[in-house]
Formats: sequence, C-alpha cells, structure tokens
Amino acid sequence: MHVDNVVQFGAAPRGPRLLSTPLITSRYDADTRSLWMYAHPVGRPCFTPELLADVVAQQQEVELAPGTVDFFLNCSSVPGVYNLGGDLDLFRRLVEAGDQQALMRYAQACIRAINNNVSGLHADAVSMAVIQGDALGGGFEAALSCHVVIAERGSKLGFPEMMFNLFPGMGAYSLVARKVGPRIAEDLILNARIMSAEEMHALGLVDHLAEPGTGEQVARDVMRSMSSQLKGFRAFQRAKMHAFIRLTYQELEDVVREWVRGAMKLDRRDLRTMERLVKAQNRLHAGQEIVSA
Repeated sequence: MHVDNVVQFGAAPRGPRLLSTPLITSRYDADTRSLWMYAHPVGRPCFTPELLADVVAQQQEVELAPGTVDFFLNCSSVPGVYNLGGDLDLFRRLVEAGDQQALMRYAQACIRAINNNVSGLHADAVSMAVIQGDALGGGFEAALSCHVVIAERGSKLGFPEMMFNLFPGMGAYSLVARKVGPRIAEDLILNARIMSAEEMHALGLVDHLAEPGTGEQVARDVMRSMSSQLKGFRAFQRAKMHAFIRLTYQELEDVVREWVRGAMKLDRRDLRTMERLVKAQNRLHAGQEIVSA
C-alpha cells in the first residue's frame, strides 16, 4: 500500500481510517456519513499500479468498518480530468517484454476496485462517482461501477481503446450492457465513441447532470434526497447481487483474461499508437488536448 499517513476521523471507535498519500486524500462528512476520496495522481492522471493500490486500500478500510459509511464518493483533484484510464506506458512496456503475468496482475488490481464499488464496498455503502472532467477508458469504467454517476456538463466520456486494437477490459461491456443494453455497449466500445456527459445522460449511463463546478454540490443534494429511502436503496442493491443481472468478480476476471490475451497480440503499430496517446496525455499538463484509453 502506497501510504504516507493514516488518520482516524472523529472519535468513532469503529470508523474507517482515512488515507492520505501522495496519490489520494480522503475526508469524512459526519452530516451525511459520507467518505470523499480524491485522486491526485502524479504525472499522467491515469490508473497506475500505485494509485490502484491506494484506492483499494481505502475501499478496504470501509469494508473493515461496516455501518460507518453510508456514501463512498469517488472524486478527482485534477482540474478537468476524472481519470484517463489505464496506464498505457506500463501496458506497452509489459507487452513488449512479453510479461503476461504482470499484465494480469495489473488487470486484477483494476477489477478489485471495480468489484468493490459494484458491491458497495462489501459494507452496504452507496458508491458514487463525481465526474468533474473527462473520464475515458478505465476511468469511465471506474465511474460506471458506482451505484450513482454524477457528471458535469461538458465532460467527455467514452472508450477509445479500439484506437489501438484493444477493447476496454475492466468491466465496460458488463457494466454498460446491464445498465442500458448490449447494443449500446457494443456501439460505444467497437466504435470508440467519445461523447459528452449530456449525451451519456440521454443514454442512461449518467444518472445526474451538474453544471460545471457544481458536481460536489449536486452529490450532496443527491445524498440528501436519498436519505429517507436509503434502507430501501441498499436492499435493492443487495437484491441485484442475486438477480440475473448480477455482476460477479468471476465474470470480471474471465473478461480480463481475454483482455490480457488480446493485449499480448498487439503489434508494433498498435504499440506506437499507445506511445502517441501517452505523449498526448503528458501534454495535458501543458494545457493541450486530452486523449486516453
């Protein structure tokens, strides 16, 4: 776990620990019993192994303190970016080295975080994504794994992986197909569609739209509106885990195995496309365009 400091909130004897690291910062709001986790990755705003380790560690702290968190909010401190997805530079290096096992370990870390959001952190918490900027590739998958998705207008969302002959393998098809149907999932994935938050809301993938700069306030409003029916919402989410639409960890793992097999077959042209995307992500910090996978 990539942790510099761990603090205990309040005096609650069984409350979750809040992690403060170079990559994430968490805070607790007693009024709404909500834990707000902010990602602030160093360099490219993507899911590095270190960031994934910190995210999963904070999720596990909630699981270890059941009944103390009603809402778990996934946020970003990077202006204009929620998350740009997988660590393409790492992907490229592992594929070039033929290190299939390391790529599978990375993928498994991704789906652990996804599965934790889907299952309410295994603590009956409502997982929420507050998208204040672009969420692409694995970043969009992470958001869609939450029970409630809030996105600010103008944010760009989608799955561009087909640009380099791969598919989004950390739950995209499973999550989108369950929420809005398999035909929409196939269209978004196979055509590498990048759409606005407004368009994704019209499709049903974004639950609540917010004006730019108001995502967190909308999240607070949503939490307040849910408070009177929170027990029912939780019961419904638990019931979904037993229904035909349930998403299991085994399904996620089976899919990522196919993703790893596909990644190991990428050729030099595909890897060069990855390199160009990494450079585009790096230019983000100079105020240039956002490109992701």
